[in-house]
Amino acid sequence: MFEEQLQVIAEQLADALERSVIIEDAALRPVAVSAQTGLVDATRIEAVLQRRTTARHRQMLTEHGIFTAREPVPIPAPEPGSLPRLCLPLRHRDQLLGFLWLIDEPPLTAAQIQRAQAAAAQACRLLHQRAARQTAESGTFAALADTLLHGDARDRAAAARELTSEAALTGAPPYALALIRYLADAPADGLSQAAGDLRRRAAPGSFVLATLGPDELIAITTRDVAGPLRDTVRALPGPALVIGTAGAAAALEAVHAELGNARYAAEVAAGVPAFSRAADWDELDSYAVFQYLPRDQAAPERICPGITALLTERTGMYEATIRAYLDCGANAQQAAALLHIHRTTLYWRLTRVSDLLAVDLSRGDDRLKLHLALKLADLTRPGR
Repeated sequence: MFEEQLQVIAEQLADALERSVIIEDAALRPVAVSAQTGLVDATRIEAVLQRRTTARHRQMLTEHGIFTAREPVPIPAPEPGSLPRLCLPLRHRDQLLGFLWLIDEPPLTAAQIQRAQAAAAQACRLLHQRAARQTAESGTFAALADTLLHGDARDRAAAARELTSEAALTGAPPYALALIRYLADAPADGLSQAAGDLRRRAAPGSFVLATLGPDELIAITTRDVAGPLRDTVRALPGPALVIGTAGAAAALEAVHAELGNARYAAEVAAGVPAFSRAADWDELDSYAVFQYLPRDQAAPERICPGITALLTERTGMYEATIRAYLDCGANAQQAAALLHIHRTTLYWRLTRVSDLLAVDLSRGDDRLKLHLALKLADLTRPGR
């Protein structure tokens, strides 16, 4: 219903202004596209055919400030062969709901912009009503998701049947869990703002959120959209979020068993910069060995006594050197190239590490325990 009404608004505005119109949601996905009217370029064709915006184009739009604007934003032609545009943000109070786009060639007159703003106001009301309906549905789905996570076997099966009958998840099995939390301290409103932003930006039917806790947000999703969901979480505005995903459950009622794995994947995503705040349990590599070990700050010392002496600000150069050396499989030539230093310098630093920790880097066992201790330190040093 809402999509049909938005389509009418787009078509009527296109006829009135004799130029093409696109209405998008807050994630830059088209929800209404007029017939081709007036000039078009490759950007419009891409938006219509692929139903998405490229990362490069999104970055350009971010730099023009469309995600924070409250008034029309002129977008100059970014490259030869493209056309300038006028972007009208669709906002209800502080909530960004979407965008209305117009080709700005020939340049729009003041009267035409005023006509477009009136159409944008209509579209904004419809998008707000659609968001309100989705919020109501999400409350029902959240209660069912809670049952999937915490109910007994009979209740989980009933919740799974109801979610399936309501097409709450449009992806195909297997199913997975995603655990989302803030990288640092959560803001006063917890994760409620992030949950709202996620619902508006992610594709409909891609996940169901469980009831919010103060520190963790849990999404039930399907394996095929777990990757796009991780990308969406990392792109959300505000304080940095981390996400851990896990699972390949054939049945929806079995997904609760993946909660511990998803929580650990989120812990690794928060502690290890190489994961860029998003980790999947199946791709943790060597970090998987620590899941069931105590991870207090003294844990690395239990694996490699004396390792704390290497984990100081003063010894950061030596830590980086030994990490590179071990990650390269003790290949000195490769490690020196990675660090952009001469091999003589590398050997000198490795000697200092051996003296500092009383380890023999020629012994495989010593290299192993040192490597494991360094990996574990990624998870046990807060604020690293």
